[in-house]
Amino acid sequence: MTVVAVLDVGGTSIKSGAVRNGSAEVGPSMPTLAAEPADVVLERLAASCSAAIGLAGPTVSGVAIGFPGPVDIARGTALIRGLHKFEAIHGVDLRAALRARVPEVADGLPVEFVHDNEAAGVGEAVFGAGRNAGRVLTVTLGTGVGACLTSNGDVVQWVGELEVEKLARRSTPWGRADDVLSARGLADRLGVATLDLRTAVEASGHAAAVADHGSRMGTFLRGCVDELDVELVVVGGGLVDAYGRFGPAAEVELAPTPCVPAELGAAGPILGAAHLAFPDAHSGPGISGYR
Repeated sequence: MTVVAVLDVGGTSIKSGAVRNGSAEVGPSMPTLAAEPADVVLERLAASCSAAIGLAGPTVSGVAIGFPGPVDIARGTALIRGLHKFEAIHGVDLRAALRARVPEVADGLPVEFVHDNEAAGVGEAVFGAGRNAGRVLTVTLGTGVGACLTSNGDVVQWVGELEVEKLARRSTPWGRADDVLSARGLADRLGVATLDLRTAVEASGHAAAVADHGSRMGTFLRGCVDELDVELVVVGGGLVDAYGRFGPAAEVELAPTPCVPAELGAAGPILGAAHLAFPDAHSGPGISGYR
């Protein structure tokens, strides 16, 4: 039995989990503190790694880490600049940092990195909302905007000269997609801190702005759907909890291409990261311990 410890690293929080025989157990999360000095960020990664290994248990075979881009997944180095997060660890060898801080990694436990948007997209395409569709565009709305295109569960990184991961760098009438369509962008629009966004989107006074956020997202994605020959759009990330407030407006803009919320919540990126990093971890999909 292959057991994988998994981290889903975001700009706001790090979620830990474990996958055994295709079943995901989602453990605790902790604030990332991504804007803090390098030592603080690295200690957070190490603490989350230890928590995931503990969740996986003594038969753990490796650690899969979904990390936001730009990132060199082969070398395990973050390459983020100008995105309000992880600048202090730009170019840092994260495997070496974990070896120095986590005993199991120091003893040789393999650590593999995957793109966080691909983890989320593969999780939903293989096990979740996109499992019955062929060509799926999964868009994650968190601190930034992530995009992953899959075809029958396999990642499609390029379509012609377009690198799918970089969709969020495109301009919209309201600014760069990553800046204005993310949860951070909506928080800025509503004049609240990102950590307070969950409460803000539920306020009746913000209903029109939140719905308009969905319209803007749908308008932006409409061109992408045609360009990428997409059959289904799946919306995930931290903002998906408010899908009922902005999703219907996005669906109107995207019709006739269907748009649906992600089904798996925190378990989706956990399953996807393990599947990409250690493909033999999956003998059958399932979710346990999700909360």
